[in-house]
Amino acid sequence: MEIKERIASQAGELFIQHGAKNVSMDEIASKLGMSKRTVYQHFTDKEELLIYFIELFARHNDRYFLEMTEKSPSMIHVFLQLIDLHRNIIESSSAKFDDDIRKYFPKAQKVIEAHRTEGAEKIKKFLKAGIRQGVVRSDLNVDVTAFLLQDVNNTFINAKRTGTLPFSIWELFHTMMINFIRGISSEKGIRIVDEYLKKEGRGEEIRS
Repeated sequence: MEIKERIASQAGELFIQHGAKNVSMDEIASKLGMSKRTVYQHFTDKEELLIYFIELFARHNDRYFLEMTEKSPSMIHVFLQLIDLHRNIIESSSAKFDDDIRKYFPKAQKVIEAHRTEGAEKIKKFLKAGIRQGVVRSDLNVDVTAFLLQDVNNTFINAKRTGTLPFSIWELFHTMMINFIRGISSEKGIRIVDEYLKKEGRGEEIRS
């Protein structure tokens, strides 16, 4: 990994855990075991570093998603794999990450909004592929579904703000996603979801 990506990856971990505003360039340099001057040789300020991390994260997700679509038997399998992929991110992330970007880093917020627009189009494409495969319902409104799927992120961020939930954020995300995926699935797709739950030891849960 080149040094610029290494800096952005480490900074990103700190941003997600503590919020971008609270993490200083000194802390990032210290965590990396390098001087602050070295960090500034690659990034002029924190917002530039934040944007680079957002772009890096988006490229990584795109590559991973493409690999999954090429290797997986169906789009329902891909959506289920994404649940597992996001576990560490969800458990370690702070609501402050999104709040700080919206309040203090307008350029970074525009980058995120642009990626969300692109993401909605990609989701529609994958849903249509699922329909062709026979695992997603043929009567599905892909525009509404893509919008709702992207809004899942806001739901668990809002839940984190409350801080008094009787269940974990991971359980919230897992339940939302399983019900969402099962809801868009055809009978063939539902069998795939139920098999996934059975392997997780949740086979009875979905029928209760």
